[in-house]
Amino acid sequence: MSGGAYFSALNTKLDAVKGRLLSPQDYENLMSKKSVVEIARYLAENTHYRDVFEGVNIDGVRRAELGRILKGKSVLLLESILNFLDGDYKDYCRALFMRYEIEDIKLILRSLGTHRNLRRIDELLLHSERQESVSFAKLLGSENLDEFLAVLQGSRYENAFRNLTQEDLSIREFHAEMNLDSDYFKTILKKVRRMDRENRELLEEAIGINIDLINLQWIYRAKTYYRLMPEEILNYTLSGGRSYYFSAMKSAVYAEDFGETMKATVPASYLPLTDGADIYMERRIYQYLYEMFQKLERKGSKNMGKMASITHFLEYEIRDIITITEATRYELDTETMKNFLIRSFG
Repeated sequence: MSGGAYFSALNTKLDAVKGRLLSPQDYENLMSKKSVVEIARYLAENTHYRDVFEGVNIDGVRRAELGRILKGKSVLLLESILNFLDGDYKDYCRALFMRYEIEDIKLILRSLGTHRNLRRIDELLLHSERQESVSFAKLLGSENLDEFLAVLQGSRYENAFRNLTQEDLSIREFHAEMNLDSDYFKTILKKVRRMDRENRELLEEAIGINIDLINLQWIYRAKTYYRLMPEEILNYTLSGGRSYYFSAMKSAVYAEDFGETMKATVPASYLPLTDGADIYMERRIYQYLYEMFQKLERKGSKNMGKMASITHFLEYEIRDIITITEATRYELDTETMKNFLIRSFG
């Protein structure tokens, strides 16, 4: 079922969420702060993030902890959205929680690799306990990789860890993480393809473009900074992209002149993303996606477009806040900070 009546209540809530997002003045205020604690205090006292700081000792907040606190806002938003959905729409929304479970699984896996006490990272976990699909209490109780894998057995994450052993954990950890990301997008697309035609086409396009740009950035980084064989690079690309086809990616990674071949084979609409300084590439990609979701939002009064857009606007805002906290470490001035933000300032 689709149409304005069905989405009316949800869209009213989403409009309210958008109205509470940070203003340009909030951004300016955050960029004027000199420490992570000052940023956290401003957010807790003056913005819509105050609820995720309840019970938090702000004077003791560190950079990594702040990022996870803020991402909790996205989890809370998804939990509230579930109440407005049913059927295929609800199944799709539930699948989105995988993203935060995957982040937590990665964190636990890395901690196992460094022999860190898992009980100490409990407070850093992101996932929704209400939508938990695997027992994180048992994962945190794992003494070794075998116990960790036993908890995941039979879950939707089992295949990502196939053939992983304690002996090669440090080598294959990256492989498992990439498999988790691939499984996430496969699951999301599977849910979307069960929807009515309008929403299926709308969301398939947005997700496909997102996958294209993840692949674009991955290939660029892998060829520029990592010593990986072409076969390895292609093995870690995601399927389900919109217009950056496997044949084009293959041509680029096998080419002797990677840079020129990549520009010659990438879709024309993505070509500007490959121009300019490397350090701004990620920002250009997220700005491209931000603009895409702005267009999608305008189409979203009678479909899932507004939900997809507002949830991403919140994600990008959180990314910007994390970028600002990182910039304080290097004492960057406000104008320099703006060069790394997704939000643009006129």
